[in-house]
Amino acid sequence: MAFFAIAPLLCALAQNEIQMTLYIHQVPSGPNINQAVVIDPSNGFGRTAVIDWTIRDGADPSSKVIGQAQGIHMRTSQNESIWHTSMNLVFSDARFGGSTLQVMGLIAEGPRDWSIVGGTGEFSMARGVAKYTVEPNSSRIYRVNVHAYYSSMDSRAFMQVSGKSGCNSKISEPITVN
Repeated sequence: MAFFAIAPLLCALAQNEIQMTLYIHQVPSGPNINQAVVIDPSNGFGRTAVIDWTIRDGADPSSKVIGQAQGIHMRTSQNESIWHTSMNLVFSDARFGGSTLQVMGLIAEGPRDWSIVGGTGEFSMARGVAKYTVEPNSSRIYRVNVHAYYSSMDSRAFMQVSGKSGCNSKISEPITVN
């Protein structure tokens, strides 16, 4: 049996906003490869790779590593080189280490957007957009401009509402699930 309780939220969660630029380095071949094709149909449609792309604070391959973009990358068009990606941006730097942003969207020619659909750690309940372009003179380095809102889930996450200090919630009776 599982037990849970539902409590109405009687105060607002404080929203934080973040804007940052990061660089995702994709290396599809060579000695420093950071992806692996796991499904490879003869016509290319449905080709799937698992990814562990490096996130850096600059476009230069020697710039500081701040995390990894880990997930999947799948060709979803029969006629064009359009790929769907679903990945976690896993931060390892001192400021956001251990936090993640969940990102998904298409990789295709030209500037594009990815949806930020969640987050963990510092970026709990994140939502927003990651606008990306491919760096000039590079075919596999993405400049990503992140703009997101999130609620840190520590005790400072709650705002004062209607002139009252603090937050209250009333937990309903536990419900048993068989």
